[in-house]
Amino acid sequence: MLLKPSEDMLGWQGTPRRGPSRRFQAALLVVFISAFYILTFSPYRLNLRLPGSSYTPASSLSSSHSPYAYVTLLAPDPKLDNKTLPDEEDDYFVATRVLAYQLLHAPHTATNSSIPFVVLMTPDVADSKVERLRKDGATVKVIEKIEQEWMKPGLPRWRDMLSKLRLFELTQYEKVLFLDSDMFIAKRMDDIFTDNTTEPLRSKPELEENDEAPVPSSYIFAAQTYVDQRRHQYPMPPGDYFSGGVFLAQPSIELFNYYLSIAQIEDRFNSNAMEQGLLNYAHRKDGPMPWAEVNYIYTTTWPSMKEYKAGAHSLHEKWWDLGIELDPDLRKLWFIAKGEMLGFHQAHESQGIHVGKDGSLP
Repeated sequence: MLLKPSEDMLGWQGTPRRGPSRRFQAALLVVFISAFYILTFSPYRLNLRLPGSSYTPASSLSSSHSPYAYVTLLAPDPKLDNKTLPDEEDDYFVATRVLAYQLLHAPHTATNSSIPFVVLMTPDVADSKVERLRKDGATVKVIEKIEQEWMKPGLPRWRDMLSKLRLFELTQYEKVLFLDSDMFIAKRMDDIFTDNTTEPLRSKPELEENDEAPVPSSYIFAAQTYVDQRRHQYPMPPGDYFSGGVFLAQPSIELFNYYLSIAQIEDRFNSNAMEQGLLNYAHRKDGPMPWAEVNYIYTTTWPSMKEYKAGAHSLHEKWWDLGIELDPDLRKLWFIAKGEMLGFHQAHESQGIHVGKDGSLP
């Protein structure tokens, strides 16, 4: 039987509770780091590389023909007035920019295999955010939403999460790694694409349901067991329910159509967690396409400094939510990355260096 997340289990994604003094300290840290990076990448040092840096120009990343891609989804937060709110005050948009910087540009975490970062974006996201992410080097793909009236998301901001399934239409890639935008990248992630936990598996068509579309003969779907509380084992023991915040999969139109057929069957799965519930049903352990447990070293949810020091490559948290119980030194790492991102782009753009819509330099 599949685990159904309770309200407590989903609480780590709760509503931000902000304290002005702590927010001021975080903002001051971002300003300091931004200034440092502007100086680091000043006109006189623009062609220098930091020791050990693997920086690759965003233009070459966007024009690459990698068999792999990093992917995230950006949709408006229904709790915000997205028409009047400044872009820099949209936490998920800013987090997407930080993630793009870490995956494409940061010296110690950026891809060294020219793997692109694809942002799936719903049509109601502001054009200014589309252009900004393209300037940051991301490959932006505006998608049509996937919606089902019968589904009841547990939180308002999950209303568009079913649109994550559009990543399975990206068949120009052999494998894609989906990352929620609120991921902090601590170590380069490229090796996950060739890890033995992310290899193709054979389907079991004899276990198909008659009212669902057929499954492909083979598939790739690797994820991490859902963490249901802040204090937990590391690594987590394997379970029967996974998190939809990070997973590696093989795009496939046949698989996409299979998911859509499930989505149209009312109450076939618990829709509280939207796409997470659908994917857990589709890849249940006793179904035709059981999911694989991805190597624990690549990601963790409800992170701690212990996991960071143990080498976790990515950490999932609402870093900007100062009401969340979190080691301040761990939280500081994300704000440092945010400051580096702002400084990096300000320094380059002061020299007229931008990335166009097609990923090429003007």
